[in-house]
Amino acid sequence: MTRRTFLHSALTTAAAAAAGATLGGQTPRPKGVPPEWRAQGKWILPTNKPSRFGLKVMAFNPIPSPDPATWRLEIGGLVEEAITLNVADIDTLPREVQNSRLKCVQCWSGRVNWVGFRAQELLKLAPPKAEGTWVRVECADKYYDFVSLEDLLHPRTLFATGMNDEALTPEHGAPLRLVLPHKYGYKSSKLITSLTFVSEGGRGLQADGWPFYSETGDILPGVDHPFEFPDDVRKITGGEITEY
Repeated sequence: MTRRTFLHSALTTAAAAAAGATLGGQTPRPKGVPPEWRAQGKWILPTNKPSRFGLKVMAFNPIPSPDPATWRLEIGGLVEEAITLNVADIDTLPREVQNSRLKCVQCWSGRVNWVGFRAQELLKLAPPKAEGTWVRVECADKYYDFVSLEDLLHPRTLFATGMNDEALTPEHGAPLRLVLPHKYGYKSSKLITSLTFVSEGGRGLQADGWPFYSETGDILPGVDHPFEFPDDVRKITGGEITEY
């Protein structure tokens, strides 16, 4: 059996196993394609106010919404064998729901019910070599970052495909984004197009260009202005925000 045949068989089996799943076991997928994906040419632009999902839209380079028919996720570098996945392939991976707060370094935050899958599911398809301890994340808007394998495999790290019972929209990173609740939002890369395993990490675009962005992106003690509590200023102790 060739690897291509094996991969197709594995993905088909996963899809069958996931069919009919419930919240008591595995998580059902958000239904339907977001309207934003149907309107090709719609641009992803930043906003000053939170969207209906309770988060501001942050954009590095404004771009048209990706076309789900042509989008691909390339996984390569220091892996046993490079692979390319499409939207249908990604949709077969086992889903989980995670409620977590996205904390921006700009001092705002919002809590979201995310739907997605763990990095382990991708690593089953493209196992990294022993020296592949970092991942360079490339995005459609030319954003890039570096994530350690340890952070990628963190039990709260999620590759998100949905939020608040809806499919993820391009404004918030569709077709695929990272969610790292213990890091500032700039580590939760959106519009992901490739994951390249490398032996050494780097600063990432934000930390490389602006001194107030740290290389690790760890949430530090300080204050937060949660969007759902507009008149409150909350003290935080650092790390993932779980108190509210």
